[in-house]
Amino acid sequence: MRLISFPRTPLALWWSLELGGDFQPSDELHFSLEYTKNRLVRNDTRRTAFDDNIFAFKSTYQFSRFVFARARVDYDTLDANIRGQFLLGWTPNPGTAFYLGYNDDLSRNGFSPFSGQLEPGFRRNGRTFFIKMSYLFRKSFGG
Repeated sequence: MRLISFPRTPLALWWSLELGGDFQPSDELHFSLEYTKNRLVRNDTRRTAFDDNIFAFKSTYQFSRFVFARARVDYDTLDANIRGQFLLGWTPNPGTAFYLGYNDDLSRNGFSPFSGQLEPGFRRNGRTFFIKMSYLFRKSFGG
C-alpha cells in the first residue's frame, strides 16, 4: 500500500493511493490485482476537480520456458472505460520472438462523438489484432 499526499498549493490539494496484491497458486500461474485512486480538490471552492479510480487485473500463464500467455483488464471510473489486452508469446532464444495479441477498448454509458447523446450500455471504441516477429541474425566475422 502506498499513499502519496502532496502539500497544499494555493490552488488545490492532490493525493493518490495505490493498493495491490499478488497470488501465485503454482509456478506457472500468476495473478495480480491493483487499485489506484487519484483525487484533486480545489482550495478556493472545496470542490472536487476529479476523482479517479483505476482497477487493474493481470494474469500470466507460463506453458513452458519459451511459451506464455498474458491477460490484462483495466477499468477506469473517470472515463468509464474497460481495456483488455491479451498476448500469446513464444521466445525460443534471445533475439528471436513471436507475439500474437489482441487489444480491446470499451466505454460504458458514454456519449456519442457524432450526436453528443448518451449511449447506455457498452460501446466498442476500438480493437486491434497484431502479430510481432523478430529474429536475430548472427554472423561471425574473421577466420
